[in-house]
Amino acid sequence: MSGKTNAGLNRVLCAGLLLAACLPVHAVRADWDFSVFTAENPSPEGMDRAFEYEAYRLMDEHAGRLQGVDAVVTRFGNTIVITGQAQGEGDRARVDKLVLEVAGVKRERDNGSIVIPARTRECGGKAMASNTKRKSIVKPDKDCSSLRSEDGLQLQVKGQVFNHIAIASSDPARQLAAAALQAAQATMSLLDAGVVNATDRSVIRLVAQDGVIYVLGNPDAFSQEKVRATLMATGGISDVRFYFDQPE
Repeated sequence: MSGKTNAGLNRVLCAGLLLAACLPVHAVRADWDFSVFTAENPSPEGMDRAFEYEAYRLMDEHAGRLQGVDAVVTRFGNTIVITGQAQGEGDRARVDKLVLEVAGVKRERDNGSIVIPARTRECGGKAMASNTKRKSIVKPDKDCSSLRSEDGLQLQVKGQVFNHIAIASSDPARQLAAAALQAAQATMSLLDAGVVNATDRSVIRLVAQDGVIYVLGNPDAFSQEKVRATLMATGGISDVRFYFDQPE
């Protein structure tokens, strides 16, 4: 069985486990062609889902260059978390680059988590005078990237991309299945405790990696303390980390 086929089966396995727990794993770049993006008022969670679909599509498209890679891309607003595993640092870096390209962003600093639009002048906008250095910026007529801003100043908004891909273990399929199962158990724990509707993509997203639960979401929609306490009481979870969008 080819590496591409194995990667596809592993992704189907993980997606199936998450879907069973009402946590669909799903992914956009300049040529977005999903109905959610052509809708007059696409929902934020719909845009996140479309982004994830597109990231997976491109990973499958480049499977020949990503041997042994099984990545999970999770997005909430302008925060993206990449988990899963790769055979080596080279593949880990290639997945990182692909996700950044899909989002149309670049890291503000090498190895940093903060990202900014990768392009400014090719956005179909009009050059305008800006800042004390007399440089020009572009006020875009369309997005320069997939970063979103409520006030329309898309060039000024920043996002975050966290790459937590691990180097593959001796039993990668089992490790991936365990992560998917742990995310599902975390979701059930929050539902059972009545802390937050953990299946509501407009409120919260959970992703697991090596015993750590990464929580993305709206910090005003739930109590971080209650979420942390509930998850830490769930077997097999060693840490809980919260990733929220940076204020504009």
